[in-house]
This record gives sequence, structure tokens and C-alpha cells, in this order.
Amino acid sequence: MHRLILAILCASFLPSAIAQTGVLISTAPPTSESLRIVQTLQLPSAVQGNFDHFGIDLKRNRLFATPEAFKAVLVFDLSTGKMVHQIDGIARPHAVFYRPDLDQIYVSDGGDGSLKIYDGETYRLIDHIALLKDADSIGYDISRKYLYIDNGGGDVGQPYSMLSVVDTTEHKKIADVKIDGDTLEAMALDNYRPRIYVNDKAKNQVVVVNRLTNTVVATWPLTMGKVNVAMALDEQRQRLFVGCRSGQIVVLDTNTGKELQALPISKGVDDLIFDPATRRLYAAGDGAVDVLDQTDLDHYVVRGSVPSGAKGKTARLVPELNRLFVAVPGEAGKNARIIIFEPVNTQPAKSVVVEPKAQVDSPISEKIVLDTLSTHPFLRKLGLHVIPPDQQNMVLVANGNATRIGIRTSEGDFAAVKDGKTYCAKIDDGAFYNIKMQMFDAQGHRIGILVMEIPYTSAVDVADAIHKAESIREEVEHRIPSLEALFHHA
Repeated sequence: MHRLILAILCASFLPSAIAQTGVLISTAPPTSESLRIVQTLQLPSAVQGNFDHFGIDLKRNRLFATPEAFKAVLVFDLSTGKMVHQIDGIARPHAVFYRPDLDQIYVSDGGDGSLKIYDGETYRLIDHIALLKDADSIGYDISRKYLYIDNGGGDVGQPYSMLSVVDTTEHKKIADVKIDGDTLEAMALDNYRPRIYVNDKAKNQVVVVNRLTNTVVATWPLTMGKVNVAMALDEQRQRLFVGCRSGQIVVLDTNTGKELQALPISKGVDDLIFDPATRRLYAAGDGAVDVLDQTDLDHYVVRGSVPSGAKGKTARLVPELNRLFVAVPGEAGKNARIIIFEPVNTQPAKSVVVEPKAQVDSPISEKIVLDTLSTHPFLRKLGLHVIPPDQQNMVLVANGNATRIGIRTSEGDFAAVKDGKTYCAKIDDGAFYNIKMQMFDAQGHRIGILVMEIPYTSAVDVADAIHKAESIREEVEHRIPSLEALFHHA
């Protein structure tokens, strides 16, 4: 009888709870394995205390670990599982980034407040960029090769923190963005539009920074979770995942800043990862990794919680190796260790096609596109296709994501604009309008194709999306005197 009453109560209250929290989540069968241990790297007994963020070097198959109190970065050869080096002289290592084209290692040092740069082969210190104390989390701009570093705040007695911008090619700090709040945590970068999302733990909010102007453009308060420290981004679907130590992943729409739902996880999260290829979330908390699969735009399946070890909350997914690394501090009778998991039972990953690129040099085109993205922050993507002088094929000459520049225009793009009308398709998996149109210069001469994406939240229907897109095209046209002008250099 008691069980019957309990069942009736659950049936009565559960729908109400779901409606209030907006949770669109289900649980996978208990036999559905999500992570499998394949190797454990044992660390020397001298390595004590907590770890911070991993770094990875796929060029030499190296893993970088950051035991903070050990004052060094540990380097592992993943082909042998052996520790091959330790980079000493780092007061408090927090985050590591490896840039393969320059063969350089960048380490944020919270102890002396700096970014240290090392030679990737010899580990020799080659440069030192002064920041403020507590230099911590980092984010990398793949287009401009800039590194963003949290620093300052409470450790230097200030009620605000700095988001410093470092040119990793020139080894120069080029800007500081002042953010209200004495503790900043993880960040995520939108590659196709000039935004950074930063966890402002002191204010329990997400701060949005325009990367082109280095200004704060929005703050999004969090009400569905507390102590926001971890972050991941699904850029294709414009979903920002914020890991809160109170035991939630708060999901926000990056088009509006609106909180959509809170996904329950273990308390004490420190690292949060989203793999766009398999649409899987990994939340590393205090001793376990929670795994969730995204089944569509706003629905998730819990794949379970996989034990790691006491205070094992630092994690790094390397999709190229299909491995998840989790650092576990030493405890009574056990040395610190790094557990290597293999993700299993994932959704099928889409194959990545490496597209050939033409050599393109059109900084004027790129400036026009970036300025337009900055002026119209609702745009998800914007790209300009033309035939460069002395070339025969139409290619992408400007895009918010500069790594795409030089890719040939697809047959689908040509077909979409063949009739001269503006093409507009609704894409539900991402909730946006995919728009393609013929492009003209200021004189009305056809020069190529303009493509863009407008989210559902910024247009009421297809007609409205087309109207907005054509208005933006007109703005861009006025800045292009001629095709040849796009390739002039001052």
C-alpha cells in the first residue's frame, strides 16, 4: 500500500518538477558502458596535491600535466606511458597550450603571474610575459593565434579581474579586458563569431566579451546553479554548458543568454567537456566522471557516473586519440596517477573531410566580414566567396573562422543562388536559417556569393530572415568598391 501511495505521489509531482526546471533528460540502461579504463600512468611519490588543466601535443604524442604544488609541468610520452621530462621553475602551473606550427609550449603560472613560453623540443624557456598573480584558465583564438588568460582579482586585492590577450606569434600582451568580479574561471571561444564566454564565479554569471573590440558586451546571470567554474560549448547548436559545483550543468542559448535547463551531475565539478563529433558531455567532479549524450537540440541521456579516484576532477578529452585523461591526486598509500579512459558506445561520429585550400590574401575582405559580425552579434556565421585575381575557382576569402579561408565554393552553394533569388533553409538541428545569396559590389556588379546563418531567435520566419540577410548584404556591398579592391594592400 505504501509503495502504491509513493508511486501515485511520484506520478503527480514529477511532471510538475520537469516543467519547472525544464529538464529534458532520460537515463540509459545500466548496462550501457560509457568509459573503459585502458591504462593508468603512475606518478612519482613526490607529486602531491591537486592538478589543474592538461595540455596535449599530438605532433609528438605528449601529454602535459600540471600538479600545482609540485611547481613543474610533467611531460608524458603517450606511446610508452612514461614520464619523459618535467618543466621546472613554475611557481604554480595552471594551464598548458601547445602550438605545433611554432613548436612552442605556453604555461600560465599563477604563482608569479605570468605566461611562460618554452621551446617544444628542448623545453628551454624562451620568453616570459608578465601578467597578474593567479594567471589561470586559458582560451585560444584559432584565427588570430591569440591566447586569452584569466588573471588578477582577489589574489592581488582587487574586486575585478583581467582577461589578458597575448599574441602567441609575437610573444606580446596586446590588451587587458577588465571584468567585474575577483575570481574568473573557465572560458569558451566561439570560432565563427567574435565572442568569448567567461565564467565569473564571484558574480555567479557568464560574461560575454567581444574579441574584436576587447569589451564586455553582456552578462548572463545564472539562477539554476551555483559556483560556476567549468564550461564547454556546442557551437553548431549554440548551446553553452556551464558546470556548477552545486551539481548542475546549466545549459544556455548563446543567441539570447537564456537559461534553458539544468542537467544534474555530481557535485564538485572542475572540468567540463563537450565532444561535437559524438555529441557527448563529460563532467569531471570530485572522484567521478558523469557522462551524458545529447540526442537532439535540447534532449540528453545520462550514461552514468564512472569512478576515477578521490579528488580526481581534472580531465582532458583528446578526440583524435579517442581518450579521456583524468588526473587523480595522491592519497594515503597511493601515488598520484593519470587514468586513461576510452569512450565507448558513443553516437556515430561524422567523418571529417580535409578540404584543399587555395592561397588567399584579402585582409580587406576579412575586416569587412569581422566588422559585420561585430555589428550584428546575432549572426551565427558570415562568409564571402569570390574568384580571386589570377585564379579560376571561386573560394571562401573571408569568414569569422579564418581556418576556413581558401576552401572552394561548393556545388550546393552555386546551385542555391543560380536563380538569383535569396536561398533560405530552416535547419532545426541548430535552430537557424541557412542563407545564401548572390553578392555584388557598390556599383551593382556581381562578384560572388554571400552566406550567413541567422538563428530562429532573431527572425520570426523565413521571410523575416531573408529581409534581415538582404539588409546586411546591402551594408556589405557599400563597403566594396570593386572585386579588385578587396585584394589591394595599403
